[in-house]
Amino acid sequence: TIWAMLLVEIVNPLIQELLEKDPGIFNECEHCTRATSSVMKANLLLFKTVIAGDSWGRIAVPVIEAYPATAIIFVGSQLTLVFGVLNLIVAVVVDTFADSRERDILNLA
Repeated sequence: TIWAMLLVEIVNPLIQELLEKDPGIFNECEHCTRATSSVMKANLLLFKTVIAGDSWGRIAVPVIEAYPATAIIFVGSQLTLVFGVLNLIVAVVVDTFADSRERDILNLA
């Protein structure tokens, strides 16, 4: 949600500025113009772009090309979410092996 708040506060005004300069920049994506207008919509955008891989080129790439500093927000959110999911997967694997080891020790005793 922190990344979504940053999208709303920092990236949304930049997207509005892009739309003023070039109204046709997001012609193929009607959702892109309002994707950062609220925290909930920004969370959905992050889920779509980072977890599902949808629409990355439609919204993030034009914004990053126009304002390179916004790459920190997009890449930072991606790294946070990817490492968070990876951490959950590793935790499940380690817990499973710990349970298996505990059962093996009980069986040997």
